[in-house]
Amino acid sequence: MGYLTKYGSFWGMIPQTSGRIFWVAPSASYVVEGRTYSASDNNDGLSPERAVLTLNRCFDSGYVTASVGDVVVLLPGSHSWSATQTIDVAGVTITGIPSTVPLKQDRMNGGSVRQRTQVATSAATTAAITVTAADVEIAYLHFAPVAGGSGVSASNAADRLYVHDCTFAMTTAANTATFGVEFPLGTGTAVSNDDSVIRNCYFYVTDNQGPAVRAAGTVTGLTIEQSTITLAGATAWDDAVEVTLAGSTGVTVRDVDFIQAAAGTVITDCIEVTGVTTDGATTVYRCYAPVGSDLVQASNTADAQCAECYLASQTGAITGSV
Repeated sequence: MGYLTKYGSFWGMIPQTSGRIFWVAPSASYVVEGRTYSASDNNDGLSPERAVLTLNRCFDSGYVTASVGDVVVLLPGSHSWSATQTIDVAGVTITGIPSTVPLKQDRMNGGSVRQRTQVATSAATTAAITVTAADVEIAYLHFAPVAGGSGVSASNAADRLYVHDCTFAMTTAANTATFGVEFPLGTGTAVSNDDSVIRNCYFYVTDNQGPAVRAAGTVTGLTIEQSTITLAGATAWDDAVEVTLAGSTGVTVRDVDFIQAAAGTVITDCIEVTGVTTDGATTVYRCYAPVGSDLVQASNTADAQCAECYLASQTGAITGSV
């Protein structure tokens, strides 16, 4: 069934695609344009009026097809699943409803600090979304990771993952195993996640959580750019971005603001790449770090290269560049 785009509606905001569009509701009873519908995983999901109830259902046989442009739209509201939702079909886009049009050179998501579509899992110490296929795009979602879990977990098979215009609230009790986006250790360090991009995202962290972006597995060509990472807790935060394995190369952190929003706290290391020992493996361009933080912590000065980055200073002092 076709839909006419009308002023003020979300129809014209869904990504243009040659594939099919599937719809996921936040609850069994949901509202679209003032009318109430019933969601069920027995629905086909091909219309907002026939939404399925879980993201996983869209990846069962007969639903999305690999690499043809299929899009899964999560309707506004709070989606809470009892288990991680596994994206195991390549070339699929998972998106919420955009809250605004992204602006060029934004340094956070193109909207508020909390996107309209919120996703979480009630399962302990797991990811809300786990990606195990290549060329997946995730956009316009708000993640609230459980303690010891993550918003998005991408395997070594999830090459060219594209996460953009998402917001993350890491606000559970302090747990250094809580992550925003993680690339966990895969099967063998010779297998890497290649060329993934995290762009225009906003990370809000309280207490000493794990990194907003953490690569415990090998990553090649990982790019983190045009994003804001904020510490608002009452205690120091060890690492905001962390890449740990020696085989990782081509890591770029560009146009990222690291912000301390509460007095007396510090982001100890904004970018932690100790252990990544290839000369020039990490490049940092145009990033801002708060007072008292190390912008980059590396095993050797040759391992990370910085350009046009700045450390904040106290009022009246001279800002220092690195």
